[in-house]
Amino acid sequence: MRSAKSSCRNWQSACGKPPSNYLTAEKRGQMFQRLLIIVCGLLLLVSCAKPPVKDLDGTRQIVAQAYASGASELAPEQYRIASDALHEAELLILAGRHKKANQRLELARRYGSQALSLATQEKKILFEAQQRKLEEERARAEAERLKAEELAKLTEPPAPKKPVSPRPPLRQEPEPKLLNQVEVLDGEDLAMVAARDEVYGDELLWPLIYKANRDQIKDPRQVFPGQTLIVPRDKTQAEQEEAREEARALQLFD
Repeated sequence: MRSAKSSCRNWQSACGKPPSNYLTAEKRGQMFQRLLIIVCGLLLLVSCAKPPVKDLDGTRQIVAQAYASGASELAPEQYRIASDALHEAELLILAGRHKKANQRLELARRYGSQALSLATQEKKILFEAQQRKLEEERARAEAERLKAEELAKLTEPPAPKKPVSPRPPLRQEPEPKLLNQVEVLDGEDLAMVAARDEVYGDELLWPLIYKANRDQIKDPRQVFPGQTLIVPRDKTQAEQEEAREEARALQLFD
């Protein structure tokens, strides 16, 4: 019986509930595994979370542009928020809190851009107001100048009238004496002879001279210095116009 009880206790020890110290070791192993996973995850996060250097530089540039545009005076509330958020982000980056730093950088960029835009608009409004003021001052000065000129004219004594000297009589050129005969000069043709003031004063009337002197002119294009030609004076307006048409049609002296 004693041996049977002993064997039963041995069986319970082998097949029943495990001892308490064995369960504690298993739990410790599970906890160690979980802790190891957590540590690895944290290390992975730390290795991936790099400082937002580019975002920091870009944000600094935006805030600096806002300041240069006068946003600290023209948009003070937006500029103050942007400047404070940038400063907080710089401190968070130094502390290694990059996620929180990114949030503050985003806030700084947003309000910095707003401050820059508002400052630009305000400067434009101020510039336009200054231009209007300058235009008004110029217009007022011009009006005062014109008014002063009008007053000066009213108070100024009238200037003595200058004696008007009589205009000299217009010199009339004597009308050329019309010739009934004309001598051909060196280098002249019939058109040049007809164009003389003392002949016809019209080069197109050369056919009249040609027809009146056919006894000595065989070709109207050939006349010679020293020839004395008759200038007919009995031609009507219709005959003169007919001679002009003939000269235009022949075009011998163009």
